[in-house]
Amino acid sequence: MQNESGPAIYTDNEAKAAIQELFASQKLLHGMKAFLPPMLNDLILSAQDQVNSVGDFQQKIAYPLFKAIEKDSISKLNARGLENLDPSAQYLFISNHRDIILDSAFLNVVLFERGFRTSQIAIGDNLMRHRISELIFHINKSFVVKRTGTPMELYRYSVQLSEYIWQQITGKTDSVWIAQREGRAKDGDDRTQVGLVKMLSLSTKTDLKNYFRELKVVPVAISYEYDPCDLLKTQEFLNKRANPDFKKTFEEDVQHMLLGLKGYKGAVNFDFSPPFMAELDAFDAIPSSKKQLELLAEMIDQRIHQYYKLRPINYVAQDLLTQTDSFRNYYSTEDLEKGSAYFDQRFKLLTDDGEGLGREYLLKMYANPLLNQLAADV
Repeated sequence: MQNESGPAIYTDNEAKAAIQELFASQKLLHGMKAFLPPMLNDLILSAQDQVNSVGDFQQKIAYPLFKAIEKDSISKLNARGLENLDPSAQYLFISNHRDIILDSAFLNVVLFERGFRTSQIAIGDNLMRHRISELIFHINKSFVVKRTGTPMELYRYSVQLSEYIWQQITGKTDSVWIAQREGRAKDGDDRTQVGLVKMLSLSTKTDLKNYFRELKVVPVAISYEYDPCDLLKTQEFLNKRANPDFKKTFEEDVQHMLLGLKGYKGAVNFDFSPPFMAELDAFDAIPSSKKQLELLAEMIDQRIHQYYKLRPINYVAQDLLTQTDSFRNYYSTEDLEKGSAYFDQRFKLLTDDGEGLGREYLLKMYANPLLNQLAADV
């Protein structure tokens, strides 16, 4: 079904065949029954016969599913900045990366609810190790970013990926979402990998300034008040410190995905920057394409850091980390008590943290967005 020569999302015919294969899986049906509320499970099962396209799947299955997750685990889902974008245009959304599934899923929810077409989603091949996950991601407008292979194979695929993204946007097919880095920023320090923007540039047939203008790069700052996986991320940090060769298994990735879906997230914000246009004139003073790409990565970082929605827990975390009250004006006594109790409960669940490095890592996870915003506003 999937074009193995390069990235591509499913056609409507492929999606129809994939949905039939998906719901023939007893493993999936048992998992749905265990994971979903009975009414939602019944709704999805009854909708499967009405799914004849990618759009049908997103509207009749994916959207109700993510709205149920929103209702159960998010106090408020906000989106700002879309009024500066054109619903009929295509953009390259580049965001920070917190949650394996929900970053792109809720991006598409807020786009859909505000009259935009949903975006295509770039997803790492590490999440495609099982047929069920492969089908679900592909039906939901995802295409694969390969991370394994020889250097030559990865380079060739990167060129294909760059050309594919360029074609989707400039050919006015779809917007595209891609994370600013490979893997999540588990310590809350959001940084764009220069390798990402270099990959995006591989299909350029003109100067980089006009190339990225045509891609209409829109940095998106995603903020979760609480990260349901904060404890797992911290424990992973401690495990890697104890054993540098430690690597998560696919089953552990699934654990992170499920906890990310079901765990409480508090308020969630998607803040959209205007696309880079006049800002790219800065490339004119930089003759080196390498330096231009480094500057673009810095520009994306600055926008994400500036647009990130800070909440009391970010300020509380920084003051607990430094054992000061430097940001006391940004949170109430109730916020401090609530935040302190939250972190204490997390600290008690850490193992092998005799030196307190896990405690420091967890607090930095929440403090780093604040420190980055302060630096970006200088």
